[in-house]
Amino acid sequence: MKAWLGGLGAVGLLAALGLVVVAVPPEPPVTEAAATAPRPAALALRLPPAAPVPPRRRPDAVPAPPPSELDRLVAAARQGDRRAGYEAYRLLSACAEEACPGVPLSLVNERLRFLADAARAGVAGAQIDFYLEGPDAQQAGEGDALLAWRQQALDGLKAAAAQCEPFAMGQLATLFDAGELTSRDAAAAVAYAVAEGQLRRRPASDASLRDRLGEPISDAALAAARQQGMSLAAACP
Repeated sequence: MKAWLGGLGAVGLLAALGLVVVAVPPEPPVTEAAATAPRPAALALRLPPAAPVPPRRRPDAVPAPPPSELDRLVAAARQGDRRAGYEAYRLLSACAEEACPGVPLSLVNERLRFLADAARAGVAGAQIDFYLEGPDAQQAGEGDALLAWRQQALDGLKAAAAQCEPFAMGQLATLFDAGELTSRDAAAAVAYAVAEGQLRRRPASDASLRDRLGEPISDAALAAARQQGMSLAAACP
């Protein structure tokens, strides 16, 4: 009786506080069949697929160059216009990375001849790209063809540097220091490094020049090479 009154008193107290008491029916007992029944699979969280990560250094898709413009440049290059040949090379290089509709593979391969002719004719951009392109499959073997390519690449970079191309100067500084394309020459490496720094408005200190060299250089030789580089840069506008 006291327990019932205590319970009634609790209900009356909740009612007095304005709280509604809702009776919650007890859960039905779990039968053995329900306990052993297979549960439905959880819903998978559906997320949009991640964007694919493009491979490094993969060029973007390039549309085919305008046929009339490409045809004009190719025709001019075949007639001996070396600047037109270099422009044709640049357009066709895009087709070498990503096939261009309507441009045959033979014409894409011919771009290397256009480049070599333009480099020999003194087109500075072509002289740099001739080196960057590297020897073709026939020139890559150890032999006279490879030696000829090395000589043309070195002469082309020197000519481009004389035309005030800082990229060519930087490449020559690296090549002379490493002994690539030609024998090692620390003085030439310093001279081209100084000239490049002047044209890029980043003058090189003696300490930085010594740090980049693979072999030591005397104070007198460094001073003479620096003066040579300053003269090379001074000849540029």
